[in-house]
Amino acid sequence: MLTPCDTAYLQNNNIDEIIDPILLDSLMQVEFSCMTIADPFHYGVYNSSDSTFTLGPYQDHEVALLVSGHRVSLSCIYKDDTYMLAVCFPLQERKMLNEMVLLIILSLAFLSILSLSFYMIIRLMFRQKKLSEIKTDFINNMTHEFKTPIATISLSSEMLLKENINTFPYKTKRYARVIFEENARLQQQVEQVLQLSVLERGRFDLKKKDLDMHRIIRRMAGHFSVTAQNKGGQIITELNADEHHINADKTHISNIIANLVDNALKYTPEEPRIVIRTANRNAKLIISVSDNGIGISAENQKHIFKKLFRVPTGNIHDVKGFGLGLFYVKTMVDAHNGHISLTSALNKGTTIIIEFNTL
Repeated sequence: MLTPCDTAYLQNNNIDEIIDPILLDSLMQVEFSCMTIADPFHYGVYNSSDSTFTLGPYQDHEVALLVSGHRVSLSCIYKDDTYMLAVCFPLQERKMLNEMVLLIILSLAFLSILSLSFYMIIRLMFRQKKLSEIKTDFINNMTHEFKTPIATISLSSEMLLKENINTFPYKTKRYARVIFEENARLQQQVEQVLQLSVLERGRFDLKKKDLDMHRIIRRMAGHFSVTAQNKGGQIITELNADEHHINADKTHISNIIANLVDNALKYTPEEPRIVIRTANRNAKLIISVSDNGIGISAENQKHIFKKLFRVPTGNIHDVKGFGLGLFYVKTMVDAHNGHISLTSALNKGTTIIIEFNTL
C-alpha cells in the first residue's frame, strides 16, 4: 500500500525517473517465462496523448505497439493515465497465419476427399446402371435369339408328326433340313454364350502354326459371298501383302475374319460392299475389313470391343447377335500379340484394322 510520501514522489517525478528500465525488462522476462510464452516480444512505454515512446525496446515496432491489444495504463504508479505500457509479438501474425494455412490445407484436403468420394460413388452408380442395362438387354436378346430356332424346330416337328406327311417325301426332307439347320444355329448360339466365361478368364489353348492369311481370307470371302449377293452386294479382296504368313491358331484366326465379315454384312442393310485388304508395314501384316454400312457414332466407338455391347438400335431387333463378336475378336487378337483399331462415321461405313507380326 502506497504511503503519502510514495504518492508525492510519483506525482512530482517523470515516468523515466519512476520506472527502472533494467528492472522492468527483468520483470517482463520473468512474467512471460512464468506464463510459458517463449515467442520473442517487444514492449514500450508511451505517452497516449502524443504517441511518443519513453522506455523499452520499442525501436522499429512503434506502430505495432500503438495498435497492440496487449497494453495497460500506468496510472497506478504515475499521477494520471497518460502513460501506457504496451507489448507486441512480431511473430504472432505469422504464427496465426501458419496455423490458418495448415487449417486451410487440411480443410481443402478433406473437401477433396469428400468430392472424390462423391465422384466415385456417382460414377459407380452410373456404371452399375449401365451394367444392369447391358445385362437386361443381353437377357432379352438371348431370349429372342433362342425363341426363334426353338419355335421353328417345334413347328417343323409338329408338321412331321402329321399322319399324311410320309406321302410327301420332299416335304419330310425339307422339314428335317429345317430342324437340322435350326438345331445347328441353336448350338452355335449356346456355344457363344458358354465361350463368354472362357474368354473372361483367358483360359483358351492356342494351337499356333504357320498360317497363310491370304488363303484364309479367300475362304471366308467365298463362304459369305452368297449372303452378300442375296443382299445385292459383293465381297472384294485386295490382297497386296508380300509377307502374309503368321504364327497363329487357325480356328481362332478364321473366326476373327468370319466375325468381321459377318458384322459388316449385318450392319449394311442394302447392297453391301465389303472390302478386305492386306498390306505390310514395319514387318507387320495389316488386315482391314471395310464396309459401307450404317457406321458407328463416336460415342459408341469406345465401347465397341466390350463384352455384351451392341450398338443401340432402340426397340428394333433387326440385327442378331449377343454382342460377343467383337469382344471375341479383340480378345483373340490380343492373345496373338496383335493390335486392333477402327475408324467409322455414321452412315458412311466402318473399317476395322488388325495388325499381326509376320514370320
